[in-house]
Amino acid sequence: MFNIKKFLLLCTVFIGAVMSSQVLDSTQIFKKTVNQYSEERFLTQNYYYNPANRSDYSSLSFSELKISYHNEKKNAYRQQLGSGENGFSINADSYKKTKKNNFLWGNASYNNINLKNIKWNEDLDYERVAPYILSDSVGGNKKLEIYQFGGGYGKQLNKFSYGIEANYTAQLASRDRDPRSKNTTSDLILKAGLNYDIYKKLQIGVFGELNLYTQTGSVNFVSTVSKPLIYQMVGFGYSNNFFSSESASVIFEEIGYKFGGHLSNNKGKDFYIRGSFKNSSNVKGIQTKLSNGHLDASDLENNLYDVEGAKFFNFGKHRTGLLLSYSSNIHTGYEFGYTNNTEFIQKLYKRAAYKRENYNSIAKLFYQLNNNHFVMTLIPFINYNEIIDRRIYPFSGQKYDAFTFGIDANFQKELAKNQAISFKPQFSHRKINNAINALDTNLRSSIVDWIMQDYSFLTSNSTTYGASLRYDIKLQKLPTFFVSGQWMGQTIQEKNNNFVGASVGITF
Repeated sequence: MFNIKKFLLLCTVFIGAVMSSQVLDSTQIFKKTVNQYSEERFLTQNYYYNPANRSDYSSLSFSELKISYHNEKKNAYRQQLGSGENGFSINADSYKKTKKNNFLWGNASYNNINLKNIKWNEDLDYERVAPYILSDSVGGNKKLEIYQFGGGYGKQLNKFSYGIEANYTAQLASRDRDPRSKNTTSDLILKAGLNYDIYKKLQIGVFGELNLYTQTGSVNFVSTVSKPLIYQMVGFGYSNNFFSSESASVIFEEIGYKFGGHLSNNKGKDFYIRGSFKNSSNVKGIQTKLSNGHLDASDLENNLYDVEGAKFFNFGKHRTGLLLSYSSNIHTGYEFGYTNNTEFIQKLYKRAAYKRENYNSIAKLFYQLNNNHFVMTLIPFINYNEIIDRRIYPFSGQKYDAFTFGIDANFQKELAKNQAISFKPQFSHRKINNAINALDTNLRSSIVDWIMQDYSFLTSNSTTYGASLRYDIKLQKLPTFFVSGQWMGQTIQEKNNNFVGASVGITF
């Protein structure tokens, strides 16, 4: 993994040389801000997942470089995810259109984060590898670094448009006190897409994706006194006794593919319907004293289906729309059994032992008022989510469903020809409809406490609220400078969680 100095140099070259765009005149600051941070584009971001659709991602070229700091403190939380975090990040983003109907884009970022009070989880990307995680009863804080960069290129032809994109993310996490854990991840995503104008402004498009992911992790101890056991978890507090020990070394290897398509009119500005399917297989290998290499312990297969449609209308200065989406995300865990023989290890079976089903339905309304010097956007929404989570051998499980309703808003105002301000409040409330469990409590008391606390958190009502404020100013012969701040709060289980963040940067 390269160091931060090289990474920042990459950001500088990337923004300054590869993706440079012209500094806009001060009279265009408000227009540029409204375009660059379009709420409609954020609403329909899944449409732009196809890199061929980036031809109409923005009407203006732009680049942005910013430095951010955030601090999150949770009083109610899932133990395996921690009680919060703080850290800083450096981000660079750019999008450019040329006169020859070429379009290219890119981004790069570096994050340095302190993760606090993580317990019962020694792996990164929890939602990706759970329930097959390394766990211990001690845990602690972790230091995490994230390096990310990506970009793409596309071209608009007569009736065709195409795009290609590559993104890479690497993570490095460690703890410098017992239990001393170390994790590294590598995540590469390659995409390609193609569109064809079949009739007037009616367009059809297809895209495909290949994803290669690896995570290595280890837990060791310096102290030889009172070592806690390292569990190889398989769900709901159960562990694989064959692999659990006083130290551990694991590797997750995942290969995934995704394909999808869409039908749209006026490049999605009138309506679009899109759908996709993703499949991946994440195999976990464990190093043991009884083998020279890693033995396969589990195979977590993921199947994700999603469909989304949106329709928009214009009435003078008013624009309205409706977006509907549905997704089905199913994880099936297969586990391997071996002979318990100290001289010869042989695989005996592979069986399905875990399944998690996550169904999500969302409806969003869109309203925007456009004036020359003021833009107001309102997006009320409702979400229905159902989760069924269970394992067999032995059986344990839980099921719950919830409604979430709320509203996101954005008020963008031109203060002067060279100044603009944006205010974004938001509110949502999550209401549990039904929750039942058949959790087996024939486990260690500390593990039972963790499992029951986790279930209680997942099935609790919650209210989230907050706002962000951003100020842009263009000074003579200089790029546009901006400063922003964000605060978010959450009330859950009669406790408060808080997040604050601030950013400074330039756009050009």
